[in-house]
Amino acid sequence: MRARWPFSLLLSAVVLMVDTPAHGQVLEVVGTIRGPASTVSVYETRAFVSHGQTLRIFDIAVPTNPTLLGSFTFPQDVRGVAVAGSVVFAAMDFSGLGILDVSNPATPELLSSYDTPGQALSVAVSQSTSTVAVANRLSGLEVIDVTNPAVPVFRGTYFTEGYAVDVETSGSFAYVTDTPGGLSVIDLSQTGDLAAVGNQGVASPSAAVAVSGVLVGLMGANSQLELFDVSNPSTPVSVGTYSDPERERAAFAGAAATIGLVRVRMQDSLAFLTDTYPPFTLQVVDVGNPAAPTLVTSYEPGGAPQDLAVSGSLVFLAVRDVGAGDTDPPPPGVLILRLRP
Repeated sequence: MRARWPFSLLLSAVVLMVDTPAHGQVLEVVGTIRGPASTVSVYETRAFVSHGQTLRIFDIAVPTNPTLLGSFTFPQDVRGVAVAGSVVFAAMDFSGLGILDVSNPATPELLSSYDTPGQALSVAVSQSTSTVAVANRLSGLEVIDVTNPAVPVFRGTYFTEGYAVDVETSGSFAYVTDTPGGLSVIDLSQTGDLAAVGNQGVASPSAAVAVSGVLVGLMGANSQLELFDVSNPSTPVSVGTYSDPERERAAFAGAAATIGLVRVRMQDSLAFLTDTYPPFTLQVVDVGNPAAPTLVTSYEPGGAPQDLAVSGSLVFLAVRDVGAGDTDPPPPGVLILRLRP
């Protein structure tokens, strides 16, 4: 049985245990970041939490006591954030890419912006190629050179088969998922009209992507995880799937319904999955043997997950309170959980 805790208890507790161990591991809540949260990203000892147009920056060196360092308001809603050093890259909805200097987090400074066509939904940075990849719902994948973050330079576009909804990078490659097309692998050293190095269709329309080493995970709108071996980027190979046997599969309701509804992150041999479908579960899955993924543990926060980030043993889960009888209640914030033996 999974653990579930009312949010009123979560926000007042310092440490709460989850009583659903598998493989001898459990999740415990060790801290919270209060306030509305739609996206969360973590870089070293900083957490970057956005809601609407506002990005807040927290010191999480002591995860039991996150400290607000500063904030910045972009011209449009922040859909996704990537961080490299002291620079934040934000997917700004219909305003494209925003580039923010956070070397002094108390007074973040907008270095520049780049207006991409359509709707910017996700962003990922490749430090090896000094580029940023933006998943754009209408134009596909936009690649921008940020060698000088103050002067971004357009590198090229890859037109996905469907609506590009999420992107992740590893080394010099970008892995973009589109609905209903699937996975495309892009070499970020290209310029101009970009071509995919490799493509792979999916069993169900995909809505989120993550990568760890040579393993890529695509999470479908129906919350099924598909795993691909990309040791040869030109020929991604399907190596396994995972779905929660205890819950019904959500029906796919079109590209718009996939945006932000499911999330996947990968670290080493673990995949972290969540979605906004009841019962609002965060799952930790061992994908060390991708042909036979196994559930490690799971957790139900009592609210609808919006986003997650993983850093070492810590999991940051942005959650919106579903609130009885309230169709659009304010989000309560970010839960900081620790995965431990």
